Amino acid sequence: MANKILTVFLLLLIISFIVTACGEIPSKNNNGSLNGEGASSGSTPDGESDIDPNGETSLEETNDGSSDLPDLTGETITLFFIGDTSEPFTSITEPIRNGADDYVAYLNDTGGLFGATVELRFAYSGGSEEGMVTAYERFNDGDDDILMLFLFGPNEETLYGRVNEDRTPTLAFGLSPSAQDADEDDYVFHLTPTYPDQFIFFLDFVLNKWEDVKPEGAFDEIKVAYLSWAEEYGQSALTDETRAYAESLRIEIVWEETFAKETSASTTAAILNAEMAGATVIYTNTHAFGPAALLNDLNNLAIRNFFVVGGNNWALDAATFTYLADPAFADEFYAPFWYAWWSDSENPAIQLAVDILETNKRSEEEKTAGRLLIQGGLDIARYAIEQAILEVGFENLTGEDVYNVLSQISGYEVMGGLFYVDYSEGKRSPTTLQIRQAQGDSTDLEIMGDFTEIPELNP
Repeated sequence: MANKILTVFLLLLIISFIVTACGEIPSKNNNGSLNGEGASSGSTPDGESDIDPNGETSLEETNDGSSDLPDLTGETITLFFIGDTSEPFTSITEPIRNGADDYVAYLNDTGGLFGATVELRFAYSGGSEEGMVTAYERFNDGDDDILMLFLFGPNEETLYGRVNEDRTPTLAFGLSPSAQDADEDDYVFHLTPTYPDQFIFFLDFVLNKWEDVKPEGAFDEIKVAYLSWAEEYGQSALTDETRAYAESLRIEIVWEETFAKETSASTTAAILNAEMAGATVIYTNTHAFGPAALLNDLNNLAIRNFFVVGGNNWALDAATFTYLADPAFADEFYAPFWYAWWSDSENPAIQLAVDILETNKRSEEEKTAGRLLIQGGLDIARYAIEQAILEVGFENLTGEDVYNVLSQISGYEVMGGLFYVDYSEGKRSPTTLQIRQAQGDSTDLEIMGDFTEIPELNP
């Protein structure tokens, strides 16, 4: 009898030791998940997504180790692109096309969208408004719902009204100045800040850093010459609102002049007129051969050190260096940026972008802003589509569901560090910027300050 009691006592002691060492024994609830936790279908009980800000989907495993996420193996998800790769924009738009192809190949090699293969359909506008409309009508034939449309090129605004009418979620490069007129319920989401926003951010920087950047012979007064192309894009940063903002900063815009939108354009007359007007700052809303023409002529006239020179983000891109007579002419050119740059070697998004570029054996000349931004845009599309699938299911998925996700994105870290995007509360373009500066003949760009909210523009 004593032996039986001792045996029972020892068994109880062993069980007590196991429970103490291993913790509470989990119990199953009605849906088969452990410890009373509800099985995840990709959303938390309050409707929030289980996709974290870095784009990593939160995986909930069932008892057998499988994932609750949908398995869309064998399905295809199509993304649509309309753009212009004709001259003189090839140096900007060709890396965009190649960057899109390469990033989609990366997505498919790493599992696609929940296993579904991502497919790209491209159409080219040929540089005309009619070409943009024709391409869109071919895509929007009524048979399939467009989950995501990308627009890049100088005529992209041609489709803004149409895609809003058709409720087609669209990511646009914002090469069109019409981005500044976006409404809070627009279906067009821009990957770039507006050009007026970039201009006033540059003015703020010059004012705050004047003692550091003030050119040779300049006084305390800041006097700006706006030298740009005559067409809408070239003039889009100069508005009644930006003029009023400059005045509020006590910055005087003393000269405005246009020059030809040609690779061989001369800007000598415009520069000398600006100098005669007393300008100490030159701003241009051009890209590639536009800023290059100004920098070439400033150096040829031997008066480069008389001016602070800057422009929008496209003005300080790899394409500009290809048109410079000497790459060193870009030295101390300033521009607003909201994205990481190729020289940011510690940035995870840049590390990924470089790896994709090298894997596809692309040239160093393709290290452009356009390539980075299209890959960032594709990551935004991936996030939005996957989130929409988690919320409504693949069979029920429509472009409207993708739009609903896009219009609520806030603080999303694109590609794990390329830039942050916030389209919530009616915002339709990036709202924080920092200034970068070219140094010497290198395409490495130095950061000149922290990210800061773009000032409010009041009429």
